[in-house]
Amino acid sequence: MAPRKHLALAALVSTLLAATSGCAAEKPWRLVWSDEFDGAALDLSKWSHAVDCGGGGNNERQCYTDAPDIVTVKDGVLRLTALKRPTTAIANPWGPPDGPLKTGAFASGKVLTRGKASWRYGRIEARARVPSGQGVWPAIWMMPESDAYGGWPKSGEIDILETINLGAPCDTCSGGRENRIFGTIHFGKGFGADHRQHGGPVQMPPSADGFHVYAVEWSPGQIAWFVDGVRYFKATADDWKPVDGKASPAPFDRPFHLILNLAFGGAWPEGANAKGVDEGALPATMEVDWVRVSQR
Repeated sequence: MAPRKHLALAALVSTLLAATSGCAAEKPWRLVWSDEFDGAALDLSKWSHAVDCGGGGNNERQCYTDAPDIVTVKDGVLRLTALKRPTTAIANPWGPPDGPLKTGAFASGKVLTRGKASWRYGRIEARARVPSGQGVWPAIWMMPESDAYGGWPKSGEIDILETINLGAPCDTCSGGRENRIFGTIHFGKGFGADHRQHGGPVQMPPSADGFHVYAVEWSPGQIAWFVDGVRYFKATADDWKPVDGKASPAPFDRPFHLILNLAFGGAWPEGANAKGVDEGALPATMEVDWVRVSQR
C-alpha cells in the first residue's frame, strides 16, 4: 500500500470513529471492507469481471471484456477504459451461459463484487474520476445480491454515482456544459409504467471531471447521497412506499453488492445533450482510487 494511502486510510478510520463519539443514539462507523487498488492486477478475491454484450438492458453499445488493456490496476488506481474495438461475448448475460454470442463495435470494463462481498446498510464510498464526452456513461452502483422480491426493478437498485455526456452542451447547466452527477434508486413492480425511480442531480463546481469522493449512507428506511462529504439528496421509505401507501424499508432491506462500470451509448445519454454518441470521445477512462465500506 502506498504511503499516501496508509495515511489517508488511518485518517479515515480516525474520522469515522470520532464522527459520532458524542452521539448516544448511533454507534460510530467501522471500516468493514475496502480495496485500495495497490496491486498489479484486479483482486479477484474481491471482484469479478463482467464479460457480455448485453447492453445493460439500456441499448448500450459496449461489450464488456476482461482484456488487460481495458481493466487495469496500476499506481494505486483501477482504470476502466472504453474504446472502439470489435468485441465478442455472450449476447444475453441474463440467459443460459452457453447462449448465442454477439459482436459489438466497442469494448469497455465492468467489475462487481457479487458472490464475494455484499452489505445490508452502511456507508459505501469511492474516490473516482469520471471521463467526459457525448455518450460516455460511468457509474458506481449497487444491485441486490439475490432477487428476494423478484427481478429488476422489484428488488431495487441503488445508484451511488452516474454521469452522462460530461462537457456536452447543456442549456440548464452552469457554463452551458453538462456538469451534473446523479444519485438514484430504482424500484417498483416491473418494467415500463410499473418501473419507478427517485433521485436527484447536483451540479459540480466547476465540473465533475476531477477526483471526487462519491458516497451513500444507507440505513433502514433511508438513503442519502454525498459528494466530497456534502449531502445533496435523500430518499426515505415514504419515497419508495408500495402501492398500498404504507412506507416500508423493502426492497432496500437486503444485502446489495457493488458495481463499477463505464458504458458507452444507451437510451439515456443518447437522448440527451447533443444526442447520439461522439466516437471522438474515445478512448475514455474511468479511474477509481479506492472503494470503502463502513458500517455502524
